[in-house]
Amino acid sequence: MQKNGTASNAENRLDSLKSSVKNLVDAGGERASAIKSKAIDVKDQAVEKGGLALERAGALIKEHPIAAIGIAFGVGYIVVRMLKR
Repeated sequence: MQKNGTASNAENRLDSLKSSVKNLVDAGGERASAIKSKAIDVKDQAVEKGGLALERAGALIKEHPIAAIGIAFGVGYIVVRMLKR
């Protein structure tokens, strides 16, 4: 009789363990989905803000082309000097 009771008890524990693991996996999947959604939102915002910044930079370059060339030359010169060291 104890063998059947022990086997039944073990099966109950195994079923309980399976249920617990399934619940943990489901909760982890939901959390991963939420994190993925948040990451996509952040990426979309970054792309949007980056596009706006490029548009503003383009407008400034069109308004002041000589200054833009001078600034680009100066930045390039400084970078080359820093890389030579």
